[in-house]
Amino acid sequence: MKRILGLTLAAFTIASCTKVQEPKSSNPPNSKDLGSLVIPQEFNWSSSTKGRLTVTLTSDTAAFSADGQELQLIDDKGKVVDRKWIEGSSADFYLTMPQIGSDLFVFYPNSGDKIQVSQPGNITMNVKTNFFNVDYSVILDNASKGKKSSTGSKGKIQGTDLLVNGDFETDNFPNYPGNHNLTEGHWYVYSHSKYDWASGNGGKVFKSKSSHHGYAYQLLDVDGGELYTTTASTSGNFCVYVFFIDNNGNIIDYDGYAPNNGNNIDRSGTIPANADYVLYKVHGAKNHWIDDVTFEVEPAIQDADGDGVADDDDDYPNDASRAYTSYFPNNGYQTVAFEDLWPQKGDFDFNDMVLSNNVVYTSDADNNLVDATFTISLDAVSSGFANGLAIVFVDDNKNPINADIIESVSGNATEDPAVTNGIVVFDHVYNAQSEYYQNNGEGPSKTPDVFTFTVIFNGNAGSLNIVPDVYIFRSNDRGLEIHLDGFSGTSAANSSYYNTGDDVNGTYSTQSGLPWVLEVVTPNKSFEHPNEKVDILEAYPQFQSWAESGGSANQNWMESPVASKIFDLQ
Repeated sequence: MKRILGLTLAAFTIASCTKVQEPKSSNPPNSKDLGSLVIPQEFNWSSSTKGRLTVTLTSDTAAFSADGQELQLIDDKGKVVDRKWIEGSSADFYLTMPQIGSDLFVFYPNSGDKIQVSQPGNITMNVKTNFFNVDYSVILDNASKGKKSSTGSKGKIQGTDLLVNGDFETDNFPNYPGNHNLTEGHWYVYSHSKYDWASGNGGKVFKSKSSHHGYAYQLLDVDGGELYTTTASTSGNFCVYVFFIDNNGNIIDYDGYAPNNGNNIDRSGTIPANADYVLYKVHGAKNHWIDDVTFEVEPAIQDADGDGVADDDDDYPNDASRAYTSYFPNNGYQTVAFEDLWPQKGDFDFNDMVLSNNVVYTSDADNNLVDATFTISLDAVSSGFANGLAIVFVDDNKNPINADIIESVSGNATEDPAVTNGIVVFDHVYNAQSEYYQNNGEGPSKTPDVFTFTVIFNGNAGSLNIVPDVYIFRSNDRGLEIHLDGFSGTSAANSSYYNTGDDVNGTYSTQSGLPWVLEVVTPNKSFEHPNEKVDILEAYPQFQSWAESGGSANQNWMESPVASKIFDLQ
């Protein structure tokens, strides 16, 4: 029995002491020295909107359930940049997007609802589940939750008519059951449906009584993506409705058809990919009849690799191990600019190492991570030290992932033997360069080298939200790591450096809230770093107010540089 429910992201002077946070001071306007400023300690020095986004779905329908259904993060062109399956009526994304110039939306394909995303946190999305504000309550009992196979397992062939007794030759119209349990193979009528099983059209017909409405329903088991054709003969005032229902019993769409001038219905359409059932309704009035109703389906959606995801929805239609693509950042590029004198403050030109990065993740048909391909451009190297570049995957709260999720690494990187879920891109930047360059306005210039590599995940990765923490380390001192403010040193970091020099307790932040690393996320690869010995406040006059405001003011500061003080990568 089938039931449907509720249609209804060198040498250091070591000074060991306990740091005490100093109160904020009033900074001089138009300063040329970032090191003299006091900045809010909570500022993360990132020109991005990032963090965990939890979306909870609600509906005016009491019995609404979206569990097992897909929720998407899309850009303003409709491109899917991430997707999650809903559990417990909610889904978690890790959001990483530019502060300006980029629009992202949460999109629920089942209903077509979408809402714009402006920041991480918790949002509620109310979705449509009943297009007519009528309780057609039917309950799914035995249907499995989640993604349904599209391989045609029901054995239907082209032109199969799913309606039973569509010619109404059998007087079999049980009342719509009070417990809403519908079985396939029957027309159901509500007690207030006024109809006759009458003679006409050369046989028996379903006829509405004079001045009344007559209607009947039939439940059909379908595969998403199938093509359908529905036909009927009528005496005039009779329509058919095709309600598409997911496996949680929610109406996700519908088609409605009226007779043409010849009093016939002959219409075709496509069953939505996420539909599992059709509730077929005939509805007439004023002593009119309907007869010879059919609902024929053609083979299920094309699925070349047999992974259960339609080719049209599959980013890798010929690869059964991959189905979906997501991105870090969700939109645009990440540029990470380092000062490398930690734990001592540097000169704040943020060009000791500058790199641009984006990551393409793939996942399988069940949304489990398969791999991540990194493309890193080494834009500038101005350090007097030899540094290495590394990455460690952390969770969406920036905490270590205890389980080892990496199966292997291929390309221009290796797995880090010293750090669980760590990757070493190179351990000596000058040895890694194809030829020596600095790109800082003083030393040699060259088109940046690009490092590309792929991380293969094992089964422990599942559908985790994982975040790449990009950091540098001293080539001759692996324990000296330099991270973005807000990220912690890895298990290979030497904690004896913490709380020495200008560092506060290993936070990679000074007492006055200053960083060693700057993150810039832009819609396109457009950030141009300062020239050598040029303080970032000189290169970007609007940077000061952006930093003093904790990132809320002048969010487009990177668009207004002093041209003579930056390095043009173009």
